[in-house]
Amino acid sequence: LLFTLTASSSSLFDDRKSGVMLRLLTSPVSRVHILWSKYLFNMSLGIIQLLFMFVAGWLLFDVDIFSNIFNLLLVIIAASMACTSFGMLLAAFSQTRQQAQGLGTFFILTMSAVGGAWFPTSFMPPTIQFFSKLTIVYWSMDGFLEVLWRGVGLFSILPNLGILFGVSAVVSIISVRQFRRGDIFS
Repeated sequence: LLFTLTASSSSLFDDRKSGVMLRLLTSPVSRVHILWSKYLFNMSLGIIQLLFMFVAGWLLFDVDIFSNIFNLLLVIIAASMACTSFGMLLAAFSQTRQQAQGLGTFFILTMSAVGGAWFPTSFMPPTIQFFSKLTIVYWSMDGFLEVLWRGVGLFSILPNLGILFGVSAVVSIISVRQFRRGDIFS
């Protein structure tokens, strides 16, 4: 999900290079409108990707996704928003698409390894477990584990949702401010 949404967010560089961005800016839309439309598209893409993965898990491995579907959808939306914000942040602070992809690969692999996407964080030393809680991968994976394997209710996943939505909000604000100052639109 992080790789997909980072690559999609980095497509702003392609839009600038091809002249699409200049054409958009001549229309009656602002830079912020362009960013939010890209954000909503990427978030929708993330939701669809996660839904597809969980439906495949249900079909292929008999993972019960329907007994706690409402909470699963909440974690899917929160994870998608946080990952989209991360991709937009990389695009906002990078000078080229290649730089965004290189930084993205480094941060995504690091967050995935430390955050519990490759193996449970309980297998890691305490220091790494501390740092794992600083990643969106940890809070997403923990939310999915809570919903799918432990079958917990909404109250139990509120910390996961709060952190993922909070990260999304803060990182989105930082990205929008950087895009306003940056030259991605020129």
